[in-house]
Amino acid sequence: MFRQIHQILPFLAFGDAIGNQVLELRRLLREWGYCSEIFAENWDPRLATECRSYQEYARYSHPDNLLILHYSIGGEVNRLVLDVPDRAVIYYHNITPAHFFYWVNGHMARQCAEARRDLPMLAKKKILAIAASPYNADELKSIGFEVLGVVPYIIQFEKLKVGESSPGSVEIRRRFADSNAINWLYVGRLVPNKCSQDIIKVFYYYHTWINPASRILLVGTGAGFEIYTEDLQRLVNRLGLEQAVIFAGHYGAADGLGMFYRMADLYVSMSEHEGFCIPLVEAMYYGLPVLAYASTGVPYTLENAGVMVRHKDYAVVAEIAHEMIANVELRSRLVEGQRARLAAFVPDVAHTQFRACVEAAKGFRKS
Repeated sequence: MFRQIHQILPFLAFGDAIGNQVLELRRLLREWGYCSEIFAENWDPRLATECRSYQEYARYSHPDNLLILHYSIGGEVNRLVLDVPDRAVIYYHNITPAHFFYWVNGHMARQCAEARRDLPMLAKKKILAIAASPYNADELKSIGFEVLGVVPYIIQFEKLKVGESSPGSVEIRRRFADSNAINWLYVGRLVPNKCSQDIIKVFYYYHTWINPASRILLVGTGAGFEIYTEDLQRLVNRLGLEQAVIFAGHYGAADGLGMFYRMADLYVSMSEHEGFCIPLVEAMYYGLPVLAYASTGVPYTLENAGVMVRHKDYAVVAEIAHEMIANVELRSRLVEGQRARLAAFVPDVAHTQFRACVEAAKGFRKS
């Protein structure tokens, strides 16, 4: 048994997949009886009470500890794990290719490039690894990592349900509900790799030529990527979609995020880089048909559920979207398949897989 199990990362973000997973793993580790803290180089001010500065870790470090490094961007902590006496394991969330960010956020591009540069070094040092998806595991193995297992994101579906009765949910219904419109939904950050511009272009064909009584709800923040979000707004204006494309802003589970899934008729993702993509699973939970671009981690998350396209022929994808919405029999089959796939992502499955990885880590001696 490890003496203590701690987590460390370059940035603890509020409301994103990695930040939520770090907090959930800490809760789980403490439930299992471990002393467990979160250490970060930087953090969202809203999470200041949830973490400690990584510079404090020297006081906790011990040869009998397990230290989990969450790996997705560059940072000093990525090299710190090479020098501590603890058994170190990386939890790999994947690294977004830097080329997506150079034109909108140079700092983020540099962080991604740095993370990509340093990853093989960790493999050579025999650092063990946990992957957030089979896609991530395949990449780690190709670099030379010993992969302990795959631990998917722990998605607390009940929090989505609880949030539906929150004041935020009431406000969402007041601001965004429209029973006379067909609603497309996208949930996630407004960043270049997610390719929201391609969702808008597909929607243009659908809205213009198939069903003008339709809208897109883009739920997420573009903070730090304002150049990109301004570009999206210009595209919307150029296509004459000002009344049909809704930039709703960021909502978490407690804020009523689930209400957007309830209001929607179709979930759409045109992302070109995903390590996992949690909103696909949330859409499956709500019985919302998923239409997604088959890139990177998306096929691993969906498997045979939903509908995936391999070419961004906007007019053709718009026709596919229409069929998914209007064909009742097809929609029913898709939802049934998605519900079957959802069984792979219930929290108990992730808990069991995480415990197995912790147990496996005990069997390796530190080099």
